[in-house]
Amino acid sequence: MRFLRSSFLLVALSGLVISSPAQSAVKDPASWSNKQLVAQTIFLCSSGAGLNSYSDQVRAGLGGIALVGNGTTSQIKKDITALRKLSSNGVNVAIASDEEGGAVQRLKKAIYPLSSAQVMGTWSDSKLSDTAYQYGLRMKQLGVDIAFSPVADLAVPGFFIANNQRAFGSTASKVSSKVIAWASGLKRAGVEPTVKHWPGHGGVGDTHKYARSTASLGALESKDMIPFNAAFSSGVKLVMVGHLMVPGLTEPHTPASRSVAALTYLRNQIGADGVIVTDSLSMGGPTAGLPGKSVEAVIRSLKAGADIALVCSAPKNIISQVSAAVDKGRLERSLILAKVRRILALKSSLGLTAQDR
Repeated sequence: MRFLRSSFLLVALSGLVISSPAQSAVKDPASWSNKQLVAQTIFLCSSGAGLNSYSDQVRAGLGGIALVGNGTTSQIKKDITALRKLSSNGVNVAIASDEEGGAVQRLKKAIYPLSSAQVMGTWSDSKLSDTAYQYGLRMKQLGVDIAFSPVADLAVPGFFIANNQRAFGSTASKVSSKVIAWASGLKRAGVEPTVKHWPGHGGVGDTHKYARSTASLGALESKDMIPFNAAFSSGVKLVMVGHLMVPGLTEPHTPASRSVAALTYLRNQIGADGVIVTDSLSMGGPTAGLPGKSVEAVIRSLKAGADIALVCSAPKNIISQVSAAVDKGRLERSLILAKVRRILALKSSLGLTAQDR
């Protein structure tokens, strides 16, 4: 296995007691119900103003909420604190946010605007890392613990990532150094970085409507995957998988976000303790042709090897619908339990679990 890491302890279920803790100590997840286990594997999306609408899901053990839109203000801190008081099982709901800079920055009004990745890619590594650190401190103060950044994709002229100035550069060596610098700054601030969009989104179009085909696996290994592997080697534990079909890797007509072959390959790269999150499973890329759309995409992605299913448009009872797949044997409980243990270990490192006692 390349770049296999074992330093992040899966058994680390104890953690810091945070200011608005879940009501009870963490119990062994093996004793949880199927619904409680499944809930931890799902992240939903919300604008800052809509957090309160997820009260019921948080009570049910929802794993996380990703902020969307660009209208979030500093009021978010009060709303996050209130929502976390509803958390159960001694585990708080995680709050994540796209914080790439430029056009993709959810907290620009709550903190301050950042330059685009394209601009920041011209800075020194030390300046970039310090920028991420200072911004990350403010994220943490608001109660946001996970950044869906840095983008590890390469800028390829004429394609989606480059057109939107979302990449640090066009060469694997440059992007690798900038990704590590950005991630290390966030880590110093206590915010967990997420490299995206594996296995490399640079040379394809937008996947919001359709899954896209990349270059061959061999071509990606020689260039596009290098920044991701560099990030894993530096200690990054979270990776977001794009809705990308890879000749020589993914099954026919199957994006990496729900491909057994692709997610097995990625697991070997990031290691047994890494956490794999999908790009939004309500996008057109992963749902085209699927019955049940986002719910079916969640089931297939979890079954294929993803740890966290991100869904930005989902039925209110999505936790119940997915847990029914466990009840019926379509998803193995042992598989979900292994994912939850990885998620809890990550949450513990972020201070999102109550102390075991």
